Amino acid sequence: MKSPQSTKRAKIDTMRMKDIIAQLTDIIYFLCNAKKSNISTILNQFTNITDEELESLNILFPQDTDD
Repeated sequence: MKSPQSTKRAKIDTMRMKDIIAQLTDIIYFLCNAKKSNISTILNQFTNITDEELESLNILFPQDTDD
């Protein structure tokens, strides 16, 4: 059984990771005017986060539009 301290630490680490990835995604979107596929490619190239981890963090990408 995990101690309450290690469970709390894991939750904090997950929150930090989500915040960092979300901020990175926003920067890529706003500064590069990138679409979802571009953001995914950039995250794959510069981080070791998997698609499953992104999905578990519930990070939503802006919808691709042809504007």
